[in-house]
Amino acid sequence: MKAIKKLWDEFKKFISRGNVLDLAVAVVIGAAFTAIVTSLTNDIIMPLINSAVGDGDLSSLCTVLKAVYLEDGSLDMANSLVINWGNFIQAIFDFILIALVIFAIVKIINTIRDAGSKLNKQAKREKELRKRAKKLVKQGVAEEEARAQAEAQLLAEEAPAPEEPAKPTVEELLTEIRNLLAANAKSENAADESKNDTKAE
Repeated sequence: MKAIKKLWDEFKKFISRGNVLDLAVAVVIGAAFTAIVTSLTNDIIMPLINSAVGDGDLSSLCTVLKAVYLEDGSLDMANSLVINWGNFIQAIFDFILIALVIFAIVKIINTIRDAGSKLNKQAKREKELRKRAKKLVKQGVAEEEARAQAEAQLLAEEAPAPEEPAKPTVEELLTEIRNLLAANAKSENAADESKNDTKAE
């Protein structure tokens, strides 16, 4: 009995996680959304394309590679070798429409989220500004002056830190080492030549 209760508790904990609930909602909405896009494709877009193509349905367009005929002379589609490229084109339209709508929804959600984040950041900053100004007013500073000082403090804290000077690259270090070695070799050669000249005298 304890094992069943423990298993039930673990299941409740698992099912109540945000990820599982989000996934369940996404599956339900996705199924409904697919029905909407399929209806948009089949009932609105495809009739327009079919009217441009001519009589018949685009999904019925095909190429027969090997024909099998019935006794009455009609084509036996079930036993014939057929490439149904009309169905393929319709599937491409479905995919493009679903991708465009999902992209638009994600774009809208991201825009709303960014705007909310910006407003939240501004509200936090305003709250901190009021808190600092109130503290300065308690210290005897005039209200307008306190707000100006608090604003200056916040701006100073929010200012980006000064950038460190750029470190030399590996190529620059190697070039500097090469130049030092060359200068050292020249000075050694000059010293050797002066010694030789001194000995010769």
